[in-house]
Amino acid sequence: MEQMKQYTCEVLIIGSGPAGCSAAIYYGRASKDTIVLDGKQESALFQTKEILNYPVYRKKHVSELLKKHAKSHNSIRMIG
Repeated sequence: MEQMKQYTCEVLIIGSGPAGCSAAIYYGRASKDTIVLDGKQESALFQTKEILNYPVYRKKHVSELLKKHAKSHNSIRMIG
């Protein structure tokens, strides 16, 4: 049985979809030590044909941009 690593943080966000990344961005701006658990499955965002209520970006780009933005904060760790 593989030993699980232990982590400590102020904020734990489960999921790295749009909601999880948005939350991480706000916590990152507040310099909170935050962990985002990035699951093995893709966000539900990738399961939709198109996004009609988010201007400019196509669906794949939105998720990638959100993750990149969240990771730009030093206090954010993505695990998974």
